[in-house]
Amino acid sequence: MIIIVYLLIILILIFVCFIGIKAASAGIEAKQLNKKKFTKIKNKNKNITQELFNLNKLYKSKAISKIEYQKAKRKILKD
Repeated sequence: MIIIVYLLIILILIFVCFIGIKAASAGIEAKQLNKKKFTKIKNKNKNITQELFNLNKLYKSKAISKIEYQKAKRKILKD
């Protein structure tokens, strides 16, 4: 009788460990996906900033007109 109780306890313990490991794996995977998305957004923001900076330099050096500057700026911010 006691052996059956011990077997049930062991089975319950194994089941709880399995559920815990599965949840931890899902959490780690979600964290990695979130990190990848954040890195993409961060890189995109850097590119936009650099493009706007370069566009501003062109405008200040009078290489492009004010209208061309405004059109290019809208296009950069729209994408």
